[in-house]
Amino acid sequence: MILSERNKSGTIFILLGFSDYPELRVPLFLIFLAIYSVTVVGNIGMIVIIKMNPKLHTPMYFFLSHLSFVDFCYSSIVAPKTLVNLVVEDKTISFLGCVIQFFFFCTFVVTESFLLAVMAYDRFVAICNPLLYTVAMSQKLCALLVVGAYAWGVVCSLILTCSAIKLSFWGFNTINHFFCEFSSLLSLSCSDTYVNQLLLFIFATFNEVSTLLIILMSYVFILVTILKMHSASGRRKAFSTCASHFMAITIFHGTILFLYCVPSSRNSRHTVKVASVFYTVVIPMLNPLIYSLRNKDVKDTVHKLMDTKVFGDMGKENCTVVTDFILLGLTDVLELRVFLFMVFLLIYGVTVWGNLGMMALIQVSSRLHTPMYFFLSHLSFVDFCYSTIIVPKMLANILNEDKAISFLGCMVQFYLFCTCVVTEVFLLAVMAYDRFVAICNPLLYMVTMSRNLCVELVSCCYLGGTMCSLIHLCLALEIPSYSSNVINHFFCDLPPLLSLACSDVTMNELLLFIVASFNEFTTIVIILTSYLFILITILRMRSAEGRRKAFSTCASHLTAIVVFHGTILFTYCQPNSGNSTDTDKVVTVFYTVVIPMLNPLIYSLRNKDVKEALRKVVSSKTFS
Repeated sequence: MILSERNKSGTIFILLGFSDYPELRVPLFLIFLAIYSVTVVGNIGMIVIIKMNPKLHTPMYFFLSHLSFVDFCYSSIVAPKTLVNLVVEDKTISFLGCVIQFFFFCTFVVTESFLLAVMAYDRFVAICNPLLYTVAMSQKLCALLVVGAYAWGVVCSLILTCSAIKLSFWGFNTINHFFCEFSSLLSLSCSDTYVNQLLLFIFATFNEVSTLLIILMSYVFILVTILKMHSASGRRKAFSTCASHFMAITIFHGTILFLYCVPSSRNSRHTVKVASVFYTVVIPMLNPLIYSLRNKDVKDTVHKLMDTKVFGDMGKENCTVVTDFILLGLTDVLELRVFLFMVFLLIYGVTVWGNLGMMALIQVSSRLHTPMYFFLSHLSFVDFCYSTIIVPKMLANILNEDKAISFLGCMVQFYLFCTCVVTEVFLLAVMAYDRFVAICNPLLYMVTMSRNLCVELVSCCYLGGTMCSLIHLCLALEIPSYSSNVINHFFCDLPPLLSLACSDVTMNELLLFIVASFNEFTTIVIILTSYLFILITILRMRSAEGRRKAFSTCASHLTAIVVFHGTILFTYCQPNSGNSTDTDKVVTVFYTVVIPMLNPLIYSLRNKDVKEALRKVVSSKTFS
């Protein structure tokens, strides 16, 4: 037990990397820097290209965009630290830093393994059943396949990470590798690692066997179909594409099989490091080239983006300067109007009373004057604000025939709404960090989460929301004319506005995608990292009641986060794959109307302290 505590508090790892060859440091640094630069530009560029070109809004490129995202992520987890260690003498990394690096690296590698299998299945359907392709590879199925790949990556990584947390290490430990690789950690542990090695072997073998079976079966049927083709040119083109795909699969899966699926391998650490370079550094660079940049559609898109938009406004008919917009709302079915009005009025009533009541309760109860409830009060304020920006106008439009909103009113609504939503995104991340400090470092909680720090964090959330919305607003105001003033939505959201613009809105769409993706990625990383350590701390609790209570609280928090972030990612951060406007409207209802109502219930009203404070306030008013 003493050894375990030393492991958690004072263990330091030294990543030797490629220090065995000091004369190669500069050449290796330049090579890896060039490869990483190509990786970043290639993968982010591919995501942007797929987002920009409607011609690429197909299942194949939907999977490619996620493959590019995963390649960028796991390369960025390893390459920067490797580059730093090549030029500095201090090559240390803390135990927590090592665990975080392994968790995210393992998550994205397993995700990529299953994404490659999904892409092989997609090619099988496209080549062997072309007439049923769009029906078989529906948007819902594509989303489920991608979510399943990410989910299984997280599950595998969590299990292996939790098993590694229980290992014991002495003081300083030298890892003869360039990143915190699992088998290297096991070789340094003072504990019995039989279970860890067994888990690694089982998961790696299962993942490899299952994905390779899918890939091989898909390509066997593809090969049979190609051989039946009458066109020699078609066969040659298909074989060329398959050869490129197989090259990437062979390098990626070959190195993983070599490293993780061969029990008790006697390969030298030098061989292992060189092999690891292929799937940690080289493959993320090659994938955009192999899968996409050789594609004619992608090349055409790049040429269009590089061309100047001299004639961008020509050919646009019926473009006028708009003074007001017409919001069509959720439905034009008369029979549903009264029902929707009553439902949304009820939800808005609960939202107002719940959030304002929570703010008032936190203000009047001295027991709730803690960092947690300080953040909750601001979350309630933001929920009340952005719900109030949207719902009253939506309720009025449900009953009235006149659904017009002035241009200025539309811009103001969008600006305030965007400010509040981005602020809430950052607030949720801050609250996750607050829970991490409270559960993982309870004795230092009040010192760490000081009043000044809490105020600074909240101020940064509001400032971030204001800056992001200002950027989008300024670009939206530069749109000179619109093809129509009818917005098929229930409020002035940016995507519907851009779809009506007559001028080129590539920069608007690009910034929307970049800002939304950056906000989502950074906050989700903070939330996942915080909850990873919370989970580890909970699993080490001896009290079953304490674990149950903590798990219940985390489950509620994560439920709200999944609904909120899931709808934002679906609406703003994925390449448009043919979503209908009605689908977007229904999805948007969740985070504009439903979430502001649920947050007081999920975060606060189930809380014992809040219930007792409410009971005291009610009783004091009754007997006063």
